[in-house]
Amino acid sequence: MPTRNWRGSFAIPMTPFDEHDRIDEDVLAAEIDFCVASGVGGIVVPVMVSEFQALSEEERRLMIRIPVEVARARSARRVPIVANCAAINAPLAVSYAVYAEKVGADAVIAMPPYGLAPDFDTIYGYFKAISDAVTIPIWIQNAGLVPLSLDQVVKLCTEIEHVRWVKEEVSPGPQRIGQLIDRRCPAIEGVMGGYGGRYMITEWARGAAGVIHACQFCDVVQRIWELLDAGDEAAARGLFEQVLPGLTLEGLMGMAFAKEIMIRRGVFKNYRMRSQARPLDAHDLREIDRVWERIQPYLIWSR
Repeated sequence: MPTRNWRGSFAIPMTPFDEHDRIDEDVLAAEIDFCVASGVGGIVVPVMVSEFQALSEEERRLMIRIPVEVARARSARRVPIVANCAAINAPLAVSYAVYAEKVGADAVIAMPPYGLAPDFDTIYGYFKAISDAVTIPIWIQNAGLVPLSLDQVVKLCTEIEHVRWVKEEVSPGPQRIGQLIDRRCPAIEGVMGGYGGRYMITEWARGAAGVIHACQFCDVVQRIWELLDAGDEAAARGLFEQVLPGLTLEGLMGMAFAKEIMIRRGVFKNYRMRSQARPLDAHDLREIDRVWERIQPYLIWSR
């Protein structure tokens, strides 16, 4: 039986790097504070927005431990932490999952083994190994890197004990969310979307429980979701249309844009990345200035 009513903005912290290419732990703690104070429904870390593939094993564990510690220490409410345990093989994924549960994460999330072209038997064994090692819920991150059919998603959730949640972002994401929910699989406790929140309203209308997205506008995204759940779709759509240009630029410029917004919000010190193809140029920054001016009046969190 479902035991969790997780809804709304499940925000993804980005990994802050200092001038020596180390994770800036103070900025990371401030970022988690920002997410919690923004009222998010949960925090998911470290996933693709966090550049997890560019992190060492030690750094990935740090990106789990600090969010758990900060969220627990600085908030009276329990903000669920969903920790990424995806890996290129099952033993490494299991080690991340066991660590996440040990330090207090509420759930783990995993893509199938990435960097490979695994068959479904391999994928099934991978999720079964994770489930056998933990007692907390497991999310499937169904993304284009290693896409699963809806039949395969249902099979994993039905047959493997702790696999209970899905982040569905195989194109066309909103339609697939609706199709998955329409199957009414009792083993699936909830489905959330991605795509940076750009389709959150149609995903909500099709039954999504929330949206997993980069955190720079998580206060606004959470408010949109609350308005939708309260039945005020007109207000939700109005607020969504104000923030949409920013969500669109994120799709164009990636996490350098999101980190630049976090600088302007007083949380980040720089937009350094490890996986960045190029820095923001003058044209990018002018467009960010224009969008920032438009969005500022609708931001909720303030330092």
